[in-house]
Amino acid sequence: MNSIKLFVTALTVSSFMLVSCDNTKKKTEEAKEEVAEIIDSAEEGLEEGVNEVDEEMEVKTRTYKMKDGTAIVYNLDEKGIVGFDDWSDYTVVNSELAEIRKTNYVTTAQRVRNMNYRIANLGNTIPAWLKTEEVMEDVADVQKEYLELIEDADASESEMKENLEELSEKFDDLREELDETVEEYTKINESAIEEFNEEFKKGKIDAAIEEYNEEIKKLDKMIEKEQ
Repeated sequence: MNSIKLFVTALTVSSFMLVSCDNTKKKTEEAKEEVAEIIDSAEEGLEEGVNEVDEEMEVKTRTYKMKDGTAIVYNLDEKGIVGFDDWSDYTVVNSELAEIRKTNYVTTAQRVRNMNYRIANLGNTIPAWLKTEEVMEDVADVQKEYLELIEDADASESEMKENLEELSEKFDDLREELDETVEEYTKINESAIEEFNEEFKKGKIDAAIEEYNEEIKKLDKMIEKEQ
């Protein structure tokens, strides 16, 4: 009987040790995977730069890889962001307004109306990571200005020109806010990587992961007010 008890006890202890070892191994593997993901994110994020240049238009394309695998791809010129790979409505409207500016705001009513669908959809198609309170306010301002423009059907040529200038100014405000949002987004990601590296070099893997995740939470706070 005592032998059976000893065997059962030994078996229980052995089982516990095996489970403990398995849990430790599992946690270690999970930590390794998380560390690998963060390191990959750091390496890919640091590859941000000019991928291609359109010399005639002086437009640069930049790609920035985030932790969740999201690739932020956007186009820049000397005035700021002119387009996003995943926000074609913004890209098209920006291009149309740029062309209208070249003609000193002299254009046809039809060309103005052709932007209707794109401008109306700006708030519906904007990528989630850009939906800060400030950006959405600027989107609403652009839409409001555009509605006032097309509703004034009896406007003279000079009045239409003035209204187009005001629409262009509102769009410039939106572009400026987008520039700031993208800059803040990438800064937070870079800061998270720096915090991670600082702890990781000390051999504090858990602390490194914790520091990284705390910094990354700031990205969610950028858009949580709007949601």
